[in-house]
Amino acid sequence: MAIPRSSSLLVPAVAEQSFDSVWVRNINIHCPQLNESGNLEGSINLELVPYDSTSGSEALHITLDNEGVEYLNVPNRANGRKTFWEAVNEVPEVATAMNAIIAAVEPLKTWAETAPVVEEPVSEEPVE
Repeated sequence: MAIPRSSSLLVPAVAEQSFDSVWVRNINIHCPQLNESGNLEGSINLELVPYDSTSGSEALHITLDNEGVEYLNVPNRANGRKTFWEAVNEVPEVATAMNAIIAAVEPLKTWAETAPVVEEPVSEEPVE
């Protein structure tokens, strides 16, 4: 049911823009089981936002309705429910990424748990 407005809403025109890449806005990896035969649990979910990688005009395309956003989910119905561990075992780049994440955990933990160094302000003594 339409209700008249007291004044019309004017939406300004937006210049056309091209996005040649995607930006990983969100990545979630869930692996509750070891990488062993028969283990079917685990998932990886990616949210990919349109991204213009043109040097000097880099930009993300962010809208309230997630226009152009792509979602990549493993497992999913479209891929026949291929499992997370199948992806790790069969796609070398995924295995490399998982190994890199695992290798980064301890250094990241150390960095996150280390308090920042706060330098004392240098006080200048007055010249007499």
